[in-house]
Amino acid sequence: MSFEDHLKQQQLSPATRSCYQRIVGRIGRKDPITFLREQITARTPVGTVLPMRSAIKHFLISERGLTIEQAEDLLPKAKGQPNKLRDSLSPDELIMYKEQANDTPEPSRTILLLLPETGMRINEACSLRTTDLVTKQGIRGFLFRGKGDKQRFIPLNKKSQSIIDEYMKTHHLGGEWLFTGYKGAPIRPDAVRRWTRKIKQVEGIPESLSPHLLRHTFATNALRKGMDLRSLQALLGHASIETTARYLHPDAQMLFDAIQALEA
Repeated sequence: MSFEDHLKQQQLSPATRSCYQRIVGRIGRKDPITFLREQITARTPVGTVLPMRSAIKHFLISERGLTIEQAEDLLPKAKGQPNKLRDSLSPDELIMYKEQANDTPEPSRTILLLLPETGMRINEACSLRTTDLVTKQGIRGFLFRGKGDKQRFIPLNKKSQSIIDEYMKTHHLGGEWLFTGYKGAPIRPDAVRRWTRKIKQVEGIPESLSPHLLRHTFATNALRKGMDLRSLQALLGHASIETTARYLHPDAQMLFDAIQALEA
């Protein structure tokens, strides 16, 4: 079985399969374990090490016929620096961001405006089908299969409904994909990221702006407004609540308000 077929059999998302294939493509003629050891240093972020380690593990299983246990025994430990704490946009920065995003061409405009309102991953938003926009128990939202091929429902608030209604009325071209790009194919995430790179050049917009930062912004806003952790876990599509907890970074204003409350 080829490496690509093996990854499909594992029901990994297209984005994950593409990531693993890029990593394995860099091995060349080197031994995969040697390659991995060379990539792992004390300064390599854990968030970089883990996908590389997983890619090599799947490569050993598919190409060398090893069991999961045998592959795990050969792999070096996932050392490295902990991931840096990801920030989120402040309320003022979010307003500025939306002003800039509103001036980008469709369908990137709609996607960029929806990301901080829904907490979706950029790959998930770009892969939405027209039929994924549904009404469930009288509530409009997106019903789709996200990371790990798990079905997820994301309700749309009034702001999100207004954004998607305007898009459907004026720019949706029909067909299978909700957001189309080149030759009717779904728009590529990189095409949307190109606009976040342009937006962050605007004075007052953080250099760290990215689609994933917008996901963290959604989580921070949910925390600020009192959403419980289990609901947020379901909306973000996390298998583990520990993963969701890593998204919850009280911002400076929230910490200040908490301190102020102690004086009451």
